[in-house]
Amino acid sequence: MKVLITGSSGRIGGAIAARLSLRHQVTGFDQRPGPLTTAVGDVRDTPLLAGICAGMDAVVHTASLHVPDLAARSADDFRDVNVHATRRLLQACGEAGVGRFVYTSTTSLYGDALVPDAGAAVWVTEDLAPRPRDIYDETKLAAETACTDAARAGMSCVSLRMSRCFLEAPRVIAIYRLYRGVDADDVAQAHELALAAPTAGYNVFNVSAPQPFAIADCPRLLTGADAVIRERYPWAQAEFARRGWQLPRSIDRVYVVDKAITGLGYRPVHDFASLFRRQAA
Repeated sequence: MKVLITGSSGRIGGAIAARLSLRHQVTGFDQRPGPLTTAVGDVRDTPLLAGICAGMDAVVHTASLHVPDLAARSADDFRDVNVHATRRLLQACGEAGVGRFVYTSTTSLYGDALVPDAGAAVWVTEDLAPRPRDIYDETKLAAETACTDAARAGMSCVSLRMSRCFLEAPRVIAIYRLYRGVDADDVAQAHELALAAPTAGYNVFNVSAPQPFAIADCPRLLTGADAVIRERYPWAQAEFARRGWQLPRSIDRVYVVDKAITGLGYRPVHDFASLFRRQAA
């Protein structure tokens, strides 16, 4: 398959490009040079991208302004890059006969819907109605709407709402991996599966690490998460103590990936336990 990947010099785009290049003919596009970036340009340069789209079987669109850009970029910048450029790219894909479009979205767009309001952690499936809280959330959701419109016009479009994947302190990564974080390799796996999934129209999937909880745990997670974690992972208390860490007392949300597991065949391998197995090895 011939695949165009936008944002191929970024950490996530680069991970996707590296995985896909093992089995597909990848063209990387980014405003910065990178190991797998073969074309350098601005994602807003639609004529340039339209020329590259010709002959492509699929496009993976990761190029975007992100949360760290909120302090330095205007709301208009976010709309230009995240929404308008995405719409123009989708139109170019339609005109070029591209069969599948995979959009790298974010769980952040659930926004204020992630705030507990019923005495329990929020069980976050794709059915949870987004309530954007800033221009980043708004524009990512608007880009998903653009994908929906393109799907109505006949293109197969998939939005992957990936969870938190920043390079952070080890304790933060470990805790987030329980309920709201993901490894870049698992994100790349989900994108590869989305390219091959036998789906038509528009589909959206949460992409996160596998979490050990059940919806019945949500009340206890909000007020006594440490006890629930010890039940699921009896060794966790000692591992945290050995590092001078404390287990979290409260977890406010749980990202659920059941739909991706069923619909895409997603099998994330970088879970909470794997962090400690890796260190032990």
